[in-house]
Amino acid sequence: MSEIVQKVTAFIIRERNSIKELLVFKHPTAGIQIPAGTVEEGEDIETAVKREVYEETGLRFVEIEDYLGCFENELENNQRIIAETTHVYIQPNLDAMPYKRKLPKGLTVDYLSTREDFTHISYIAYEYDQFYEPICIDTNITGWVPNEKVSAQKKRHFFHLSTQEETADAWELKSDQGHIFKPYWTPLSPKPNIIPPQDQWLDFVYEKI
Repeated sequence: MSEIVQKVTAFIIRERNSIKELLVFKHPTAGIQIPAGTVEEGEDIETAVKREVYEETGLRFVEIEDYLGCFENELENNQRIIAETTHVYIQPNLDAMPYKRKLPKGLTVDYLSTREDFTHISYIAYEYDQFYEPICIDTNITGWVPNEKVSAQKKRHFFHLSTQEETADAWELKSDQGHIFKPYWTPLSPKPNIIPPQDQWLDFVYEKI
């Protein structure tokens, strides 16, 4: 079993006309989100959170104002996280046929069992409508991955950031997977509606931002 997989989340705040606003973005099929992602090999968490902000909002110039704390482990007992991009095999054997699609680092999967050097996992991804209601299954994989490719520990770090960049109230950018993200500023009060489980992240830091 691998070491802890580190995650980061960015709460980017500005104040306009005495109103605090939070930067979120609308994913075309996955609802309203907060910029977040996985710490890559060789990165520190501060570098990772700024990279994720750029990738998901396009903002290049952000400053970390405060470290807001962390969730020591977001995983349930029946969950694991992919610690290194990996094939999934139909049998617990590297000579077995792998699924065509690899599972990327940072992906949370369901844990089924362990057999010697392999972990039996399941992953189902849904396609959602604009209201984040599932409409069909996009991916359904059940198989075996080497033990060193998964971890039972996912630690999430929360940061308060600011930016001096002048932005519109809303804009668009293309993600590295071809999706069109739509970042926009939304008032912090009343509390914005964010997709689960990200709504729990906002609850955790709300009084600090």
